[in-house]
Amino acid sequence: MKTKSLNILIVAFCLLGLIAIMLIAFLEQAHEDFSNDITVSSEGTTETVLEVRDLQLTPTEKKEYAVNLVCDASGDYDISLDYQETRDGGMKPFVNVTVKCADTVVYEGKLSDLLDGSAVVEFAGTLEAKDPLVVTISYEMPYEIGNEAQGTSADFDVVLKIEKI
Repeated sequence: MKTKSLNILIVAFCLLGLIAIMLIAFLEQAHEDFSNDITVSSEGTTETVLEVRDLQLTPTEKKEYAVNLVCDASGDYDISLDYQETRDGGMKPFVNVTVKCADTVVYEGKLSDLLDGSAVVEFAGTLEAKDPLVVTISYEMPYEIGNEAQGTSADFDVVLKIEKI
């Protein structure tokens, strides 16, 4: 009788552990704020809002988001990223932002400059019908930042606007 109860207890703990692992994996996947692929219209303007909620970083930590711009018609496009703050959690002066378009850095600066409206990221990119154009946005807190950034966060939207030239 004791071995049967022990076996049932072991199986129950294994199932709980498996459920916990699945829940953690689901929450990590659900935490991704940006959609991966954006289909760009060959006529007119394509506009998408990329939501970033509860961005929290520690010194030397970096979060990176990649957006694939996909289109049916090859050509040159004007691309802009306009940042709009939804909640000030005190983190914006401590975070550096780097935007790359196909491995070329098109913007480096402070998150506070983007959220306060003193900077807008604008660049041109060539979209090919077969290959996506990858725009990578990185948020990084430098090593030098100390305890003043502890417990801070940031909530904002990034309005991605793509227009054929």
